[in-house]
Amino acid sequence: RRMRSDGALRMKVGDHEYDYDLFVIGAGSGGVRASRIAASYGAKVAVAEERYLGGTCVNVGCVPKKLFVYGSHYGHVPEEARNFGWDFSDPALNWARLIENKNTEIQRLNGIYGKIMTNAGVEIIDGRAEMLDAHTVQIGDKKYTADRVLIAVGGWPNLPKIDGIEHAITSNEFFYLKDLPKRTLVVGGGYIAVEFAGVLKGYGSNVTQLYRGELFLRGFDREVREFLAEQMIAQGI
Repeated sequence: RRMRSDGALRMKVGDHEYDYDLFVIGAGSGGVRASRIAASYGAKVAVAEERYLGGTCVNVGCVPKKLFVYGSHYGHVPEEARNFGWDFSDPALNWARLIENKNTEIQRLNGIYGKIMTNAGVEIIDGRAEMLDAHTVQIGDKKYTADRVLIAVGGWPNLPKIDGIEHAITSNEFFYLKDLPKRTLVVGGGYIAVEFAGVLKGYGSNVTQLYRGELFLRGFDREVREFLAEQMIAQGI
């Protein structure tokens, strides 16, 4: 390393000088972990993210999904409680409140991820990063150089190009719906499709699930798949 005229340290490898030892594109689970650990070993690290911190799991995956799963069970409580002497009159769902509270929790978690990286010495750059060459990344009008660049952008749901696809959404958009759909068609039989079918039904949507196979959850134990089918039908899916 050597000192630049502006006082910043720059990495020197061979005949090259770099702004960072490691530049990470994407602040999802992988990018956050890699940048934090690298910084803990003394590397100068920056991470670029154009959306939110924590990736799919924190923002449009595991975390909000669990909140929705927990919430969907409360619709059954009044009916079950009657057998134990309780009487709840006219329970009603406030979908907007659910979305607002979910957003508040996700924002809190984003803040935690930001503090974790900042406290580790990682520089967070807000924006879409593009690779110019093996050591150069551009964000907006500014260019950054690094000895190593880690691409950790994750994935994004892909919608097939078929007639009527403009009426379809993915699991990403589901978490930001302004209103609960009165009727929903869930296409697919994997665990994500099964989870969302159950969540939607629990909140009161009329759900139909479409799958080309005999049973959902291909690859799981057959007894589990058969029991799941029985339970979903019993719930009215």
